[in-house]
Amino acid sequence: MKKSDILIIGNGISGLFAACVAADKGKKVQILSYGAGTLTIGGGIIDVLGYTDEGTPVADPMQAIAAMDAKHPYAKVGADTAKKALDTFLKITEEEGFPYIGSANENIWLPTAIGNFKPSCLVPRTMNGKALIAAKNILVIGFDTMKDFYADMATKNIAKRLPDKNVEQLIVELKFEYERDLRDISAMDVARWLETEAGYRSFVDQVKSHVKPDTAIVLPPVLGLDPNYKILDTLEKELDCALVEVSSLPPAVTGTRLTKMMTAYAKKRGVQIIEKARVVGSEIIDGKCQAVITEGFDRQRKFYADQFILATGGVYGGGLVAKIGAMTEPVFNIDIDVPKVQTEWSHKDLFGDKKQIFAQFGVNVNSELTPLAADGKEVASNVKVVGRSLAGYDFCVEKSGNGVALITAYKAAAAFCGEA
Repeated sequence: MKKSDILIIGNGISGLFAACVAADKGKKVQILSYGAGTLTIGGGIIDVLGYTDEGTPVADPMQAIAAMDAKHPYAKVGADTAKKALDTFLKITEEEGFPYIGSANENIWLPTAIGNFKPSCLVPRTMNGKALIAAKNILVIGFDTMKDFYADMATKNIAKRLPDKNVEQLIVELKFEYERDLRDISAMDVARWLETEAGYRSFVDQVKSHVKPDTAIVLPPVLGLDPNYKILDTLEKELDCALVEVSSLPPAVTGTRLTKMMTAYAKKRGVQIIEKARVVGSEIIDGKCQAVITEGFDRQRKFYADQFILATGGVYGGGLVAKIGAMTEPVFNIDIDVPKVQTEWSHKDLFGDKKQIFAQFGVNVNSELTPLAADGKEVASNVKVVGRSLAGYDFCVEKSGNGVALITAYKAAAAFCGEA
């Protein structure tokens, strides 16, 4: 019987980061993955905490974490561990040649696809929003036929929010070899185009004459599919200006880059990733998980480990299963505490500034991230729950999604390695 030290269920940002942390500390780690997950199409940025419960922008995420409500995952982890987690992530990006910028004690304001600005904490160098503040001129670049980036709206909104800047717009013509009307054109397509010599030269030829001295260019996340800054550095040198990618709608190239980077780091350290492993249950004996059970076309299999980390995500990612008046976590069969009446799951105003009730549903855990049953008892002492599966926060309103994912993953992995 093969047995891992730590088995991680889920291959999103929580699962990958937990694997990286544990493998770095000498653990034999295995990941069970089913599907690509939301990381590959996500924004690729680390929002730690953008807003307080009152809607006030957070200047120092670590200071705000120290004052969080006891039910929030951050309160169970603490600011010191949060700082260690983010520093570890920055170290990984540096080692992989794709260093992120930012600090655990400061938020950066990023432009979005419609020209608004949002707070984030750690971002790739392609998304350095501070370059817009430093520039005198801003050139917003869109691409004809590309969906999900609104150059007109972005230009108007950036001009409104940065009234001391000269903001202009340019639409670049995409000169693809195939017919454009075959399907929608996404940021992925444009990124592939820019990676070609013909696409790169076409972009430069169309843009160069529009770049004034002291300019920053705003554009969709299209500066290559791989986790490096080759296209960014080359364009900034040739155009003699800064380039800033926006925080965009999925599928975002930035999420693909982050996935590639973290997967490469994990595999270099011996992490085994098993694809198409749909986990359907677990085997718990005397309060400890012995194995989890996967189901395929032909049969069920058991995967054994000393310790387990559940990183399967929320309802959208398939980690929680919602029914009328009920919700469960399917791997360990944990009933989630939700109102029986469905109308009590949300506020009347879906897009208001209050945290949504349904968004805060998840697995209740203790201060060690061990899952708790409805009676408050531990489900299994050698299991920890991380990321979107956790109860107690609304990542959308707070702007805390990947922050909770990284910080709780670090806490779980470090604890299983005897360091927390």
